[in-house]
Amino acid sequence: MIPAFDYDRRMPRYIVVHHAPGVTPEDFQKSVPAVLEGKFATFVQCYANMVDGLIINIYDGDDEAAVARELERIGFPFDEIKALQFAATFDDLKKMIGG
Repeated sequence: MIPAFDYDRRMPRYIVVHHAPGVTPEDFQKSVPAVLEGKFATFVQCYANMVDGLIINIYDGDDEAAVARELERIGFPFDEIKALQFAATFDDLKKMIGG
Protein backbone atom coordinates (compact mmCIF):
# COMPACT_ATOMS: atom_id res chain seq x y z
CA MET A 1 0.00 0.00 0.00
CA ILE A 2 1.35 3.43 -0.93
CA PRO A 3 0.98 6.02 1.83
CA ALA A 4 -0.79 9.17 0.78
CA PHE A 5 -2.35 12.25 2.22
CA ASP A 6 -5.10 11.40 4.68
CA TYR A 7 -8.15 12.63 2.78
CA ASP A 8 -10.38 11.65 5.71
CA ARG A 9 -8.79 14.39 7.82
CA ARG A 10 -11.32 17.09 8.67
CA MET A 11 -9.13 19.96 7.52
CA PRO A 12 -6.50 20.09 4.83
CA ARG A 13 -2.89 20.27 6.01
CA TYR A 14 -0.43 22.91 4.80
CA ILE A 15 3.34 23.32 4.69
CA VAL A 16 4.50 26.85 5.50
CA VAL A 17 8.01 27.98 4.54
CA HIS A 18 9.64 30.91 6.34
CA HIS A 19 13.07 32.41 5.75
CA ALA A 20 13.92 34.31 8.91
CA PRO A 21 17.68 34.88 9.24
CA GLY A 22 18.57 35.84 12.77
CA VAL A 23 15.55 34.19 14.38
CA THR A 24 16.30 32.98 17.90
CA PRO A 25 14.77 30.46 20.29
CA GLU A 26 13.58 33.46 22.30
CA ASP A 27 11.67 34.74 19.25
CA PHE A 28 9.89 31.39 19.05
CA GLN A 29 9.09 31.42 22.75
CA LYS A 30 7.51 34.89 22.55
CA SER A 31 5.11 33.75 19.83
CA VAL A 32 4.00 30.51 21.52
CA PRO A 33 0.82 31.84 23.22
CA ALA A 34 -0.47 33.34 19.95
CA VAL A 35 0.48 30.22 17.98
CA LEU A 36 -1.38 27.94 20.38
CA GLU A 37 -4.47 30.18 20.26
CA GLY A 38 -5.12 29.18 16.64
CA LYS A 39 -8.00 31.45 15.61
CA PHE A 40 -7.95 30.80 11.83
CA ALA A 41 -5.76 27.68 11.50
CA THR A 42 -4.26 25.10 13.84
CA PHE A 43 -0.53 24.70 14.37
CA VAL A 44 0.67 21.08 14.08
CA GLN A 45 4.48 21.02 14.04
CA CYS A 46 7.60 23.11 13.48
CA TYR A 47 11.04 22.31 12.06
CA ALA A 48 13.75 24.98 12.18
CA ASN A 49 17.36 25.54 11.24
CA MET A 50 18.31 28.50 13.42
CA VAL A 51 21.70 28.99 11.75
CA ASP A 52 20.20 29.60 8.30
CA GLY A 53 16.85 30.92 9.53
CA LEU A 54 14.86 28.28 7.66
CA ILE A 55 11.58 27.40 9.33
CA ILE A 56 9.01 24.88 8.15
CA ASN A 57 5.66 24.83 9.93
CA ILE A 58 2.78 22.44 9.45
CA TYR A 59 -0.74 23.84 9.89
CA ASP A 60 -4.26 22.50 9.50
CA GLY A 61 -6.76 24.96 8.05
CA ASP A 62 -9.82 25.29 5.88
CA ASP A 63 -7.73 26.69 3.03
CA GLU A 64 -4.48 28.49 2.21
CA ALA A 65 -6.09 31.86 2.95
CA ALA A 66 -7.02 30.76 6.48
CA VAL A 67 -3.42 29.70 7.16
CA ALA A 68 -2.16 33.02 5.78
CA ARG A 69 -4.65 34.91 7.99
CA GLU A 70 -3.42 32.96 11.02
CA LEU A 71 0.22 33.76 10.32
CA GLU A 72 -0.60 37.43 9.76
CA ARG A 73 -2.50 37.47 13.07
CA ILE A 74 0.53 36.06 14.85
CA GLY A 75 2.79 38.55 13.06
CA PHE A 76 4.96 35.83 11.57
CA PRO A 77 6.04 36.56 7.96
CA PHE A 78 6.05 33.63 5.53
CA ASP A 79 7.38 32.96 2.05
CA GLU A 80 5.16 30.11 0.87
CA ILE A 81 2.11 28.11 1.85
CA LYS A 82 1.53 24.84 0.00
CA ALA A 83 -1.06 22.11 0.47
CA LEU A 84 0.44 18.89 1.80
CA GLN A 85 -0.26 16.16 -0.73
CA PHE A 86 1.94 13.33 0.52
CA ALA A 87 3.49 12.31 3.82
CA ALA A 88 5.30 9.13 4.81
CA THR A 89 7.28 7.80 7.75
CA PHE A 90 10.36 5.58 7.47
CA ASP A 91 8.11 2.55 8.01
CA ASP A 92 5.69 3.74 5.31
CA LEU A 93 8.56 3.96 2.81
CA LYS A 94 9.71 0.47 3.73
CA LYS A 95 6.20 -0.84 3.08
CA MET A 96 6.25 0.79 -0.36
CA ILE A 97 9.06 -1.55 -1.39
CA GLY A 98 7.61 -4.58 0.35
CA GLY A 99 9.67 -4.31 3.53
